[in-house]
Amino acid sequence: MSIKPVDFQVMLPKTAEVAKMANDEQHRNHALQQQTYNNTQHKVDDNLRQVYAQEKTSEPGIREKQEKKRENKKEEKKKNSANYTKNKKLTADEQSSTIDIRL
Repeated sequence: MSIKPVDFQVMLPKTAEVAKMANDEQHRNHALQQQTYNNTQHKVDDNLRQVYAQEKTSEPGIREKQEKKRENKKEEKKKNSANYTKNKKLTADEQSSTIDIRL
């Protein structure tokens, strides 16, 4: 296919338009990739800074109360077990019965 001079004159201005359109498309793709990268980077930074499992500020007080309750229960158990063993010994002594026989 041969190109006539008239066709050639029309093609030269269109070549610049086509080149500009191709260049714009490449820049658009590059800009879209850059924007996607920036968004992903911001999400990663946010995830690094975000605290997912934080302790509640009231929990230490609750823990202290729970520990005190546990200690008190342990002390009560010790006292009760000591009293129980004493009572058990007393009851063992008391269980030895004496029989009084009167004549």
